[in-house]
Amino acid sequence: MDKEYEFLSNYINKEIIAIPNQLNEQIYFNGNKFKPRDEFNLIKGYIDDFLNGNPFNRFLVLPGLRSVGKSTLLFQVYDYLLRQKQIAPNQILYFSCEDLNYLGNYNIKEVVDLYLKEQHEKELRTLNKHIFLLIDESQYDKNWAFAGKIIYDKTRKVFMIFTGSSALNLESNADAARRMMKININPLTYNQHLELKYNLSLNKSNYLEKLIFEGDINDISKYEYEINTKLTNTLDYTYDDWNNYFKYGGFPTLFYINNMHEQQMRLTDIIYKIIYNDLPNIRNFTTENQTNVFRLLSFLALQRSNDISYEKISKHLQTSKVNVKNILDTLEKTHLIFHIESYGTSSKRMKKAWKYYFATSSLKNAIVSMLGNTSIQKQEYEVILLENYIASILHNLINKNIYQYMYYDSNKENVDFLVKKEFENPIPIEVGRGKKDKKQVKTAMNKYDSPHGIIISNTTTKIHKEDEIIYIPHKTFSLI
Repeated sequence: MDKEYEFLSNYINKEIIAIPNQLNEQIYFNGNKFKPRDEFNLIKGYIDDFLNGNPFNRFLVLPGLRSVGKSTLLFQVYDYLLRQKQIAPNQILYFSCEDLNYLGNYNIKEVVDLYLKEQHEKELRTLNKHIFLLIDESQYDKNWAFAGKIIYDKTRKVFMIFTGSSALNLESNADAARRMMKININPLTYNQHLELKYNLSLNKSNYLEKLIFEGDINDISKYEYEINTKLTNTLDYTYDDWNNYFKYGGFPTLFYINNMHEQQMRLTDIIYKIIYNDLPNIRNFTTENQTNVFRLLSFLALQRSNDISYEKISKHLQTSKVNVKNILDTLEKTHLIFHIESYGTSSKRMKKAWKYYFATSSLKNAIVSMLGNTSIQKQEYEVILLENYIASILHNLINKNIYQYMYYDSNKENVDFLVKKEFENPIPIEVGRGKKDKKQVKTAMNKYDSPHGIIISNTTTKIHKEDEIIYIPHKTFSLI
């Protein structure tokens, strides 16, 4: 073996020996084991199927923004394999492609081939035992998807999980895409935040869909009472937890940081790494264009209204509209931002500007706090931030069902959002803090012949319904 591969061999052996001994450091804090995210049970189901002879869903890809807990999820999977499924340590290989970059010019396929040769005296085609590959920060290997395809095609004995930044969503290898199962790891909802941070067991149901599309508040009212009782009886839950989550939350790595300035800096660092580490790996952005990306995000974060035309952004950045569109498209594919279109016919949606929102209100707040925000009053700013937060909840809900849609209302006396099921009339949703008038919602209900409308604000202490308008506290809405 030449010295180059001897170095790689030493790295593989070290990981196999070290990872089992480091598991407790990765999945425990102050003696308490981290509660796994919902996605863990989904992955566990695929693993169990694989061990029972199902050869299909064994190429999992977990894209997600930095710091949402992807690496912790991998270590929890490792722990499950080792301690519950009794898989031998040398049948589980964890490694990070970011580490490989520091070690030398290695790639995933080289690591796997050498690992199989030295640990099992086998090649992919001759494997006769189950092998698990847990590959972190996969975006650092530009050919990660092709490597996964080759491994998938040559053996049915390997179960693979690739995690990495949301840049993995830009994969364009059609052959690999047909074989992989993508599970997006999104920032934590407030419900998930409470489960993971306080180890609360919360009821999982379709309350949100029933509220929006059926106008049914009976089950939600009972749930609202139950969860508020649980929070009251949770000794380490603090009164300002929701507000802190609203401005600095969504990322498990921030749970145990109490300094808000440090939380803000960590969130800003996530954005910087997407711009300066991830984007160059996927779109060959020049240094000048990386600056344009940051300026564009700053521009979006400081807008009172996010329906911004390409032409307006182009003039602000002094770059072409084509370049603006390219930047926005790429940022959407990384899941840092998303857009919604104007309600109406296809031609109307094409003519109207899109509204852009950040993946979490905390990321928007981090940029605004970094840049300074002297032109907007606190209450007005918090309404804008709350609108982004509600938009992200609705966006994640709608993305789970191909028969549901979300728009913004471009009429003069408009509501913030219109959501609908296929062939049904839209449901108007208005967001605010402080006194909230029902006039806009009533106008929208009449215009679109909606069965009911929704107002999300802090003007009510509990959910209730009057004249087919549902009034719901923003905190309650975040819990369902």
